[in-house]
Amino acid sequence: MRAIIVLLVVLVVAPFASAHHSSTAFFDRTIMVEIEGTVTDIFWRNPHVFLTLEVVREGGVIESWELEAGTTNTLMRRGFTANSVSIGDQIKAAGAASRRGEPAIFISNLLLSDGTEVIASDRDAVLRWTTEGNPIEDVYAADDLSGLGIFKVWGYRELYRLRNPLVLTPAAQAVKAAFNPRTDDPGLSCIPPGMPNAVLNPYPMEFIEEDGRIIQRIEEWDGTRIIHMTEGGVTQDYQPDHLGYSVGRFEANTLIVETTQVDFSLLDGDGTPMGPNAKILERYTLSEDETRLIYEVIVEDSDNLLEPAIWENVWVHKPGVMVMPFECTLRDIVSPVYQ
Repeated sequence: MRAIIVLLVVLVVAPFASAHHSSTAFFDRTIMVEIEGTVTDIFWRNPHVFLTLEVVREGGVIESWELEAGTTNTLMRRGFTANSVSIGDQIKAAGAASRRGEPAIFISNLLLSDGTEVIASDRDAVLRWTTEGNPIEDVYAADDLSGLGIFKVWGYRELYRLRNPLVLTPAAQAVKAAFNPRTDDPGLSCIPPGMPNAVLNPYPMEFIEEDGRIIQRIEEWDGTRIIHMTEGGVTQDYQPDHLGYSVGRFEANTLIVETTQVDFSLLDGDGTPMGPNAKILERYTLSEDETRLIYEVIVEDSDNLLEPAIWENVWVHKPGVMVMPFECTLRDIVSPVYQ
């Protein structure tokens, strides 16, 4: 199979990052690479699906390319399963180029051997080769869960945005500059992130009311967070963890959550440090028709931030979407991108 490699410059790049690890540290989304070849290996597990492709270049030179896709959960919601592609299939792929020039791409589009085009990223993307494919359909209409307020499953409508650039202390700048994503990113070792990054992701989450508290189930990393709906400070028997101690209250249609005691040293997936005294304030504001949650999270950290860090996004209720098991699994073979 003859390889076709096309480099395209994309003029607009949205300022997003991946919650489980910062893919922008490894792949350049301004450069799109297109390849075609034969599938020789499939890794169908979270946090990311991998395909290995044998590509024949001009002159008969054979190259082995690593194709990194989104999570199994996202792909299955798009109708793409472990049985959709097999070893020996001839496929075409397009995606972001490796920043170091390795034969690897972060896939946005796949063209399968049967002519079906798949959006293989956790982000939405336009179809590249066909007019019909598997984009996730946006659903806004209420279903039989209307009237339950926030207590249902929410999927992302928009990936989170940082409202303003981070303003770091000199010490925090030095720590961030020394961060090596290939060796220091806990997500590459299946270590779940702390707050607020635990919530800033493109996967479903659910609120459950239970005995004077709210359970927040977060699909990524199989997170279970407890939000105490009572006044008072940290309980004596509380042991700080990566999600921290959270106390919530309702003000009209807004759930306000204050979190402290986060036992995690990173604010985000890009190496920004976070201190043990950081304070996190969240607002989940329910729309009048109960189909959207307007989300805002503010982090104050005097050890590392000269100004509060503020992220925002929109969650949307999509009937039928469930919180699925994540079950992060390390791959035996490490992609050259992460070596």
